[in-house]
Amino acid sequence: MTHLVLTGDLHVGKTTVCRAVVELARQRGYSVRGILTTPILDKAGERLGFTVLNLAGAEQRELARVERPRKGGTDAERLDYGGPSVGPFHFDPAVLQWGYDIVAQAIVARCDLLVVDEVGRLELEQNTGFGRALDLVATSAVQRILLVVRSSLLDAFRRRWPQLSFATFEVTADNRDVAPGIVAERLSLI
Repeated sequence: MTHLVLTGDLHVGKTTVCRAVVELARQRGYSVRGILTTPILDKAGERLGFTVLNLAGAEQRELARVERPRKGGTDAERLDYGGPSVGPFHFDPAVLQWGYDIVAQAIVARCDLLVVDEVGRLELEQNTGFGRALDLVATSAVQRILLVVRSSLLDAFRRRWPQLSFATFEVTADNRDVAPGIVAERLSLI
């Protein structure tokens, strides 16, 4: 079994590297399943929220949005999915469940590569989000698992799931262009 945590600072390109690894694996005929979390950006590049992409079927759903000030006023638009929030981001519990189901189905299907992007503050500080999916990962027989965890949360990740044995690879501004090939090699995909 080969399991890897892809780590790095905020906005360094972890999801971009992860997406490239998925494509390399698919080009070599591996079955890839799991979830990618991608940002929703405004015209200025500011994060408005996140979507979750199902790697098995390419369906995408809105996971979280920020509470934004109304145009021409000081009142914030109230966005309440009825789920948890982290900082300005409000999460949709139905989409969190959908992401969990995707990971569970990937484990049952025994895919060649399982991807979970991203394990963050929601999972580590509030014990919610995709955390239940990682509890499943701990008992799975999937041969290759790629998790994304930002550097500042890596120690909390290790404390929360000490039973998970993962090598780590840190994405930096200097290595992100070559990182997909290195990660794919470490996962024995090439």
